[in-house]
Amino acid sequence: MLAPAASIAAPYDKSYSAIMLRNAILLLLAIACLPLRSSAKLPAMPLNASLFGLFGGGKPQPPPGWVLHKQSASFDSSKLGPADRDCGNWGWAAGVVDMARTQGVRLNQQYLVDRLYGGSLCLDEPGDVNQLAQSISHDYILPDGQKFSLQAQFTPGAPTQADPLIVSVRQHMPLMLLWHNHAYLLVGLNWDEYIAPTGNKMFMINELRLFDPTGVGKDRELSFLRGRDNPDDLNGQLAITLVLK
Repeated sequence: MLAPAASIAAPYDKSYSAIMLRNAILLLLAIACLPLRSSAKLPAMPLNASLFGLFGGGKPQPPPGWVLHKQSASFDSSKLGPADRDCGNWGWAAGVVDMARTQGVRLNQQYLVDRLYGGSLCLDEPGDVNQLAQSISHDYILPDGQKFSLQAQFTPGAPTQADPLIVSVRQHMPLMLLWHNHAYLLVGLNWDEYIAPTGNKMFMINELRLFDPTGVGKDRELSFLRGRDNPDDLNGQLAITLVLK
């Protein structure tokens, strides 16, 4: 009988296999740590990501390749009505009435003040705006036959997104901003728009132009300016949505 043929394979060496596996892992780690080529795509970023903070100060320089566009939007504030009384709570009510009017609904300041404050009170400040927003959010049937649903949303603190501010002004549907607990309507703004090579955009607000329902004459309009005014003094923003029935 023929003897079995000798195997030509090398004897199995566990230490050799362990060394090869370790080298393979080290090679993969080294490749992963290599710098990306300049043509590699940047990670996706929100369109309105903050570059230096929405109200950032100083004279910032955009990253290389970004393009700066100066932008502005506004609408005619002469169409907005003043408060019937020079009181903080009446100014808030007047702002809500003006916001509703731009959406096709006719509210009355007296009606709101009586229902929200239990009578024609004159207060320096509107009060808890979040609670007020909840109180006016319901279905309405007014004496003149108007039927609609109103939803109010209050967001405390300084605005963190530029999009809602820009859209509201461009659509002539102002938002309410609380500054030192006083109600103002946003009627215009100036901002820097930075556009990246990828098409992503970042915004930085330079000026908010405001309408004061309790103001008189030239004092009815004023500006919140980046670098001059403190964003911490902005107490929040109010938006309303109306659905006619």
